[in-house]
Amino acid sequence: MKNKKFVIVDAMALAYKAYYAFINHPLTTSKGEPTSAIFGFATQLLKVIEEENPDYLAIAFDSKEKTFRHERYANYKSSRQEMPEDMVPQIKRIKQMIDYLNIPVYIKPGYEADDLVGTAVKKAEKEGMESFAITPDKDYMQLVTEKTKIVKPGRRADEIKIYDVKMVEKEYGFKPKQMIDYLALIGDSSDDIPGVKGIGPKSALPLIQKYGSIENIYKHIDEIEKAGIKKKLLEGKENAFLSKELAQYVAMYQSK
Repeated sequence: MKNKKFVIVDAMALAYKAYYAFINHPLTTSKGEPTSAIFGFATQLLKVIEEENPDYLAIAFDSKEKTFRHERYANYKSSRQEMPEDMVPQIKRIKQMIDYLNIPVYIKPGYEADDLVGTAVKKAEKEGMESFAITPDKDYMQLVTEKTKIVKPGRRADEIKIYDVKMVEKEYGFKPKQMIDYLALIGDSSDDIPGVKGIGPKSALPLIQKYGSIENIYKHIDEIEKAGIKKKLLEGKENAFLSKELAQYVAMYQSK
């Protein structure tokens, strides 16, 4: 007997990805109504539904309220610009489409879609389901397990890439759960997560591969031979642990 499948979508991440995929050649209706985000969102969603034929489907939205991450770090997502004017009506249309298709929507004040998706797939795992999270954001790789995969949209509206454990390890060079440690070091400009100043991907990767986590890196800080790297790590220790906290999804229920 096959395991049941669960698909969940980070709505705003997918909508923005679709919108900017057509930024140079925006799509419109015959009346001039913008439809780039709508088209891309629908195409990606329907493609996954067609290919995976899920038993359960849900859409996750960010809440408008600030989260604990904003309280912990005032600059969190501070550089993000307002939603493009022509995208506002498209989000409304996307919500109408979701409602028309009768797809359950997850949204909770004070939580991001990341937290909702993370909570949902972990719950699905406990119930023996195979899960697919549709999102272009790399921080979601922390959720990948033998039962949970990330579906990453490509440049074309009908192009997708599915990340399982092996794919994450092949592309990034470390285990899925170590993504938050990697981001703790290099930061994440899309969310204004600071990371450790001066530590980029080339410096971070061998550290993660050797020590596994930032906790272990600092536990063995005296073993790091490169004086420059060691100095940067010591100076950026506070930001490293803060960044890991900001990058990690927060479960909305207590595990038993």
